[in-house]
Amino acid sequence: MNKFLLSLSACFSSMAFANEKAVHQPEFWSPVVEHQIQRDIPQYLGYTDNAGLLMSSYDPSSVSSGYLGFLQSAEMISNLVFASVVAVAVLFAVFVLINGRAKLSDGFSGKLIPRWSVGDVILHWCVAIPCIVLILTGFVIGAGKVWLAPMMTQAHFHSLVYASVVFHNIFAIPFIIAAVILMVKWSKLQMPESCDVKWFMALGGYINLGKPKHPDAGFANAGEKAFFWCFTLFGLALAATGLLLLFPEMFGTLSKNGALLALIIHIVSAVVLGAFSVVHIYMGAVMSEGGMENMLSGKCDENWAKQNHNLWYAKVQDQTK
Repeated sequence: MNKFLLSLSACFSSMAFANEKAVHQPEFWSPVVEHQIQRDIPQYLGYTDNAGLLMSSYDPSSVSSGYLGFLQSAEMISNLVFASVVAVAVLFAVFVLINGRAKLSDGFSGKLIPRWSVGDVILHWCVAIPCIVLILTGFVIGAGKVWLAPMMTQAHFHSLVYASVVFHNIFAIPFIIAAVILMVKWSKLQMPESCDVKWFMALGGYINLGKPKHPDAGFANAGEKAFFWCFTLFGLALAATGLLLLFPEMFGTLSKNGALLALIIHIVSAVVLGAFSVVHIYMGAVMSEGGMENMLSGKCDENWAKQNHNLWYAKVQDQTK
């Protein structure tokens, strides 16, 4: 921080004395250090840097060759991260362009029904906003070397990675806290029901290449439940391994294999959850007409409820009688 303030001060000083001879100031952003150790993976900025995990502190023959083989495949990992975010987004966008949105058959009624409390709406965005930041910064960290570095100078790429690591680590904590609260609070609404199988068989009624079908659904349809439990499983895996990589000293003695396995689980979980999150964003914000309003106002249109969550709508009507 002191170096940053000194650098910033020097920058302003040079601007104030523009008429004097310009003096080149040192760059603020430090380059990303990467070095290859025999029978090890490249150590990147942002990964756990426990001295006990360095080559001189452990027996290389005790390290899993399978773990190393996976983590040394930097290009493969980059392509997986790219596919989970960019490729899935492009494919889904093409699907929406061909298939069209799932519109309300009877249009908007203009009558709104309470669906989420104010607290639930706030909780959702406390999870969603950090999640988006983590996906974008994780993309830079995990896939940037292959997909972004060739598009910019080395100095710009180093700055981008450094900033991404900082934001990734900062937003991880509020994401973990809000996500765990959401998982516990919403789990009772995501339990399997008999109508879920038929919902999947009808693909949720989102295919418009024939006569659209609107399968039965309770408060949450089968697709929303699938995303929730995927989010819970892989989100907890990301949270646990992320904390382990950020604060290894909190978990006692960490073996080299333990650190490598945590990194693998973190990468795989990020790839799976990243793909599911992209689809979830499309479904809520683009695909389903009237769906986005749920998480903006906490209310939904009556015709939206009838078409997409008819079993829940029927219960609401019975309770209001």
